[in-house]
Amino acid sequence: MYVRKKKNKSGIISVQVIDKSSGHYKVLRTMGSSADPDAIENLYKQGKEFIQTYQGQQILTFPEQDFKEAVKRSIKGIDIEGVNLLLGKVYSAVGFDKIESELFRQLVIIRLTHPASKLKPLNILNVIFQ
Repeated sequence: MYVRKKKNKSGIISVQVIDKSSGHYKVLRTMGSSADPDAIENLYKQGKEFIQTYQGQQILTFPEQDFKEAVKRSIKGIDIEGVNLLLGKVYSAVGFDKIESELFRQLVIIRLTHPASKLKPLNILNVIFQ
């Protein structure tokens, strides 16, 4: 749903609430029409308010803090143990476990999880071995 301003043949602008959920445009409500820019903006705001309350829709409000920053602060660290458990068996089945190098093991597993990226293993290894 959205609010549109449609210019009529007479030059007056109509403010309408439009729904396109069924594949075609349907005018749910005409908020009004005017030639005065202030009145048009008022009708536009009324249309936005109508959308917010139409069919019992409610607005979810979040605290003033930025949501992305709150998520970033809540992450304690990145752990790839699940990948190690799964691909560690494949690593051993192939016979690579005879090479006693933890760095080689991590490089192989990272390369399997990120085959297209050649830079990703360096970034992950910097995190692991710091």
